[in-house]
Amino acid sequence: MTLHRPFLEEALELAQRGRGWTSPNPVVGAVVVNGDGVVGRGFHRRYGAAHAELEALHEAGSRTRGGTLYVTLEPCNHYGKTPPCTEAIAKAGIARVVLGCLDPNPKSKRGMEALRAKGIEVVSGVLEKACREANAPFFKRMRTKLPLVTAKWAMTADGKIATARGDSKWITSPAARAEAHRLRGEHDAILVGIGTVLTDAPLLTVRLGLPDQGEPAWQPRRVILDSMARTPLDAPLWTAEGGGPIVIFVTPGAPADRRKALEEKGAQVVELPEETDGERKMLPVRAALEYLAEAGALSVFVEGGSEVLGSFLDARLVDRVAVFVAPKIVGGRDGVTAVRGRGVDRVSESLDMQVTGVRQVEQDVLIEGRLGDWAWLAAGD
Repeated sequence: MTLHRPFLEEALELAQRGRGWTSPNPVVGAVVVNGDGVVGRGFHRRYGAAHAELEALHEAGSRTRGGTLYVTLEPCNHYGKTPPCTEAIAKAGIARVVLGCLDPNPKSKRGMEALRAKGIEVVSGVLEKACREANAPFFKRMRTKLPLVTAKWAMTADGKIATARGDSKWITSPAARAEAHRLRGEHDAILVGIGTVLTDAPLLTVRLGLPDQGEPAWQPRRVILDSMARTPLDAPLWTAEGGGPIVIFVTPGAPADRRKALEEKGAQVVELPEETDGERKMLPVRAALEYLAEAGALSVFVEGGSEVLGSFLDARLVDRVAVFVAPKIVGGRDGVTAVRGRGVDRVSESLDMQVTGVRQVEQDVLIEGRLGDWAWLAAGD
C-alpha cells in the first residue's frame, strides 16, 4: 500500500483542479503508471467533459498496456454524459487499478466489480479517508439529498460581527478576507439574507482563489433569502463582473411587481412556503437547501447575517464552520452578535464542534470545525 500512496496523492492534487467546475459530478483525479514513472495524468475538468480516467489514458497513449491506473474514485460503469470508464480502461490494456474510495452513486453500477470481471486487478481503500474527504459534498448530496453547508462569519474577540450602528467594515485583515474568498471558491453557492444585502451591499463573488482552467473563471451561485423580494434593483451585485447566477427565495406574500422586477434583472425567483418559529416568520431553510441540491449544488457557503446563521444552526443543517476571530473589541450592549436565531436554553444543549484546524492569518485567527456526526461520509457502499 505504501508504494501506491505517492501516485494516489498526485491524483488527489489533480482532482482539486476541478473544484466547482464539475458539480453536480464529483471531483476526480487519475494517473497512469508504467515502469517506474507516471506516463499519463488527468482530472475531471467540468461537468459533461471527459472523466479523469479518460484524460489520463489519452495522455498515456500506448503506454497504458500493462500499466496501473490510480484514480481517486471508483470508475463509472454506466452511460451518462460519457461512456463507461470501465470499458475504456479494459480497452486500454490496463493491468491494475488502484482506487481511493467507492462511488456512493447507485448509477455507477459497481465499477470495481466490473473491472474485476474483465480480469483487471483492483486494489481499493488506498488513502480512502482522504479521497472521501475530497468529495464530502458529493457524498452528502448522494446520501441525504442535501448539499454540504459551511457557516462562515468574522467576529471580534468579544463576539461581535458589527457595531450597534451596523458597521462591520472591516473586522478582519486583508489576508483573512482573501482566505474567505478562497473558502467561497470551494463551494457551489454563496448564501446570505436580505439584511446583509441591504446593509453591506455585497457582490457575492469570488475574487481570489478560484481554480484556473485557462478561461473565464467559474463563479458560485449567489443565493439570497428575501421573503418580501426587497433586493434593491440597483444593488452592486447585479453589475458585479463575472458574478454567478442569482437565486432569490421569496414567500407567497412577496409583491408580484417586485418579483417580476427581480426576474427582469436576471434573477431566478423561487417561492417557498413561509414557516413560523415561535413569533418569527421565516423562509424554510431546509426547503431552500433541497431546491439548491436538486439544481445541482453540492455545497453551500452561508455567510449571514446573524439571523440567517442562527436559522441554519437551529435547524441543525450546518456541517462545517469557519470562524475568523479578529483581535479587536467592539463592546456595547447593542453590538451585533455572530449567531442569533432561537439558540438553546442550557449550555449542555449547545452544538459541539469538532475542531479540525486553528491557524493564524496575519493577526486574525481562523477556527475551522465540523458539526454533526457525518455518518453520510462513512463506509458502507
